[in-house]
Amino acid sequence: MVLSRNDRKQPVQVAKYVPKLSEVQQLEIEQKKNVMLLVENLMQREEASFKMIIDCLYDVGSLNLINKKISLRFLKSLLRFIVKLARRLFRSVAFYWVINNTPELITNWLMNKIMISRETKRKPLKTAKKSGQISKVKKAQVKQTKKIQTKAATVATYVPKLSEAQKLEVEQRKNVMLLVENLMEREEATLKMIIDCLYDVGSVNLINQKVAARPLNRVMRLIARLSKSSFRSIAFWWVKRNTPELIADWLLNKVRF
Repeated sequence: MVLSRNDRKQPVQVAKYVPKLSEVQQLEIEQKKNVMLLVENLMQREEASFKMIIDCLYDVGSLNLINKKISLRFLKSLLRFIVKLARRLFRSVAFYWVINNTPELITNWLMNKIMISRETKRKPLKTAKKSGQISKVKKAQVKQTKKIQTKAATVATYVPKLSEAQKLEVEQRKNVMLLVENLMEREEATLKMIIDCLYDVGSVNLINQKVAARPLNRVMRLIARLSKSSFRSIAFWWVKRNTPELIADWLLNKVRF
């Protein structure tokens, strides 16, 4: 559709077709903005906690990187001293990057977890040869486990000695878990509001895909609204119990070189 063209030299302006968003898409956009704002406010309030987490990861990551790349002891000690001096600069740069990029990354990750795809996942078919090989491997593993169990009473278990980097990682893992637990206790209201946003989008999306009839669809939405408070309490209990360990392991995996 041609809108206007006053001069002949000017290019023709064509109206762009904007597709109409569905109810789920509109709700997803609104709740995505809400979650991003909640995460941004949480990070601004908990600046000290995030900087302490960055320090823990910096200590583990720098030591792992130096041990992997450099073998000379003199250079190792020199670089460790330089790394300690550069901690404040790295902390400020890392926190600036985190506060600018993390809210959007976290929001997109959470939304992807609750948006159910319509395509059915197909499991790959196993061939006869692969299934036979897998069965042989399983039988061998069962035999080995039986032998180990019989010898477990007499054989002493060997505990390997941890290196300096491994000891530091264990200590900093505990510190990160404590920091995340304390952050979640202080920001309980914010986390519950995030859970509410995700619940609204996920429940509507699930009901629309599983229930096609309009009367049943409306009834299921009403039930979902009434059960929001119970779901929020259960979800927050699960998050508070499992999230600190999951976050600590994920962050430490990112600084292992």
